[in-house]
Amino acid sequence: MASDQERSIALEVDGVILSCYPEGTLLDALRADPRFQSVKDGCSPQGQCGCCTVLVDGLPRVSCVTPVRRVEGRSITTFDGLDHELRERFLAAFDATAASQCGFCTPGILVRLAGLARKGVPSETQVRTALGAHLCRCTGFQPIVEAALAALDPSAPLGSPRDEAKATARATLESGTSQRAGQATTAGVPGFAIDTAPTDSMVGIGSADGGYVVASSEREARGQFTKIQGRNSTHPLRTPLALPDVDGAVVRLQTTFVEPAYLEPDTSWCEPGGEPASPFANAGAFGAKRNSPIREDARQRAEEEQRPVLLTWPREEVVRRGAKRPPLALALRSDGSGVVRIGRTPGSDDYSDFVESLRLQFPLIEFEIESIVGPRCGITHRGAVVAEVLAALAVVRAEPGKALSVSSANGASATVAMSDGMVSVHVSAGDPLCTSTLRSYVIGAVHQGLSMVLSEGIALDENGEVLDLTIRSFGVLSAAQMPPVNVTLEKDESEPVACGVVVMAAAMAACWLDAGLGSYWPVNREVRQ
Repeated sequence: MASDQERSIALEVDGVILSCYPEGTLLDALRADPRFQSVKDGCSPQGQCGCCTVLVDGLPRVSCVTPVRRVEGRSITTFDGLDHELRERFLAAFDATAASQCGFCTPGILVRLAGLARKGVPSETQVRTALGAHLCRCTGFQPIVEAALAALDPSAPLGSPRDEAKATARATLESGTSQRAGQATTAGVPGFAIDTAPTDSMVGIGSADGGYVVASSEREARGQFTKIQGRNSTHPLRTPLALPDVDGAVVRLQTTFVEPAYLEPDTSWCEPGGEPASPFANAGAFGAKRNSPIREDARQRAEEEQRPVLLTWPREEVVRRGAKRPPLALALRSDGSGVVRIGRTPGSDDYSDFVESLRLQFPLIEFEIESIVGPRCGITHRGAVVAEVLAALAVVRAEPGKALSVSSANGASATVAMSDGMVSVHVSAGDPLCTSTLRSYVIGAVHQGLSMVLSEGIALDENGEVLDLTIRSFGVLSAAQMPPVNVTLEKDESEPVACGVVVMAAAMAACWLDAGLGSYWPVNREVRQ
């Protein structure tokens, strides 16, 4: 924090006066004060994820691209400073529809919606348009839209509160690791690493050379940090693997590099001799951060400095260093036999055990690993390779006029049909535990499946360096682009099982078939062989 002599900007934030440095952004000023931790940094200074949205004199503004000098003397409102009654309606409505899963993006979304409320009760189109400034990787947006329409209409019922224990159990099952559900998650307080580091921590910011700029404070580190803001390239996507030559193949597919696009940047802190904080405090990223090296980086720095150290990657470094979904190329015959090639780049996860598990799961398919250039790839992503293969097999077995179905060894199954701009999903996942929570995860898996088939991918140069470094360059479907999803959950009292992979695979298959079964994903982007 600045000394009294250095402070020269006074802001009114949530009704209190905040004195701060005159340099930097409004987000810098807010994040420097522990009272305003609901304001999250997901992409600064891109201004594209919406996590840092606040109200300035009642109007939504992305704080990471707002110079603090420009808001001197103006009224700033964070999620915690919203009108009490409206905030409570938001919390109740979002809990009822399970519209928040990891919770990192939600406070910014709620602030945006609060600004929308100034114009009266909004329509669904207005809500979806407003959400265009935000990314939610978890929910597929529909539960957010439903909750927003209820919360912003004083005459609308808010829905029943969830059983928090059952909601947490289902969320944990779908995430594959401990995840909390409830109103605290909606408020953005599940204990993200960036929010829990000791106040005396040294701060390190990931730099483009693969290292960190480390200093005694975040302000000092940023002062020493030279950052070239990421851009969205105009380069076409490329499929790095050639199609296998399989006689009699009826389905062929090539995919490209896909950015997981999780919102909470890789962050960890560690004290000397301690255990590093998890970079996915509330199960964000659907496994994509499971092997993030930032934990060991934090441990090593803490030992070197002999004091707590907090390390974080800016959005551009998340894209450069984070593990991508492995690209593949496959060709399958009508009996389900064929060949699947999987790309592995330098520094990627060890595929050995993973490939053996694939061979056991799909005994008619030959799996090949091919070395390619590009960013690090991971096999812990939700359904990596498995979902694509299941989708291709579902297409191979598709019957005219019938919905596409996918089942997995754990007993989960999903049937997906697309018609008249609507996606219909029937899911069996054992005991739902909490129907609204399971429904939210199902819609999120549909969103991820459709998005990957239609538009997701990142461009690389000839040396395998990532060119697309911004949130909007990843191709994730927006709230306005996402079709409505009708979910039917099978009533079942058997052991609950995770269903995200089969839902994602069935959605991929239905979308791919609906789009005409081209030989590459994403079908709506320019892709070169």
